[in-house]
Amino acid sequence: MNKEQELIDRIRGGDHEAFSILVTPLLSSAFKSAYLILRSKEHAEDALQIALEGAYVSIMKKKDITNFKAWFYTLVYSRSIDLYRKNNRLTYIDYDKNREAQIIITSESAQEIAIHKESKSEMVRHLMRLKRDQSLPLFLYYYEDMSVKEISIILNENINTVKARMKRGKQSLGKILHESGQFLQEVKANGI
Repeated sequence: MNKEQELIDRIRGGDHEAFSILVTPLLSSAFKSAYLILRSKEHAEDALQIALEGAYVSIMKKKDITNFKAWFYTLVYSRSIDLYRKNNRLTYIDYDKNREAQIIITSESAQEIAIHKESKSEMVRHLMRLKRDQSLPLFLYYYEDMSVKEISIILNENINTVKARMKRGKQSLGKILHESGQFLQEVKANGI
């Protein structure tokens, strides 16, 4: 029996601390994944909270979970998409205003990047400039060390579709990084 399964069994036995031990290592990355989809800290937190509740309920209902990490990311992705659709219907008129705000934030990030050395959080900001269907697979692949197959399961997409989106995302990210001028060596070194 692996550690995940032991923790799941402990949770089913009433050990609330085991749930915290199971999900805590995943929270930061799950939040970033939700944020890449929703582009809002508050909405990403909401999606993560809903996913955590769903995970706990599913565990207690004795749902068969073989790979908790992949299953949990799928749950976070699904809840984020649900929230995105819900919010998109309600705030569609404000889209242009929000997009302008994103452009301002991005230009501030470009100035900051020109001054400071490349870091993980700055690269995530560059990923934020990509389309959602390109940024999330790249984030999961490079920052979560997930395989293309795992990503295709999480996103419920064909492997070739994921590969194509990743390729287009890499090309777009390369253009963004090229425009900033600072990161050509970083791009070549990491094969992005």
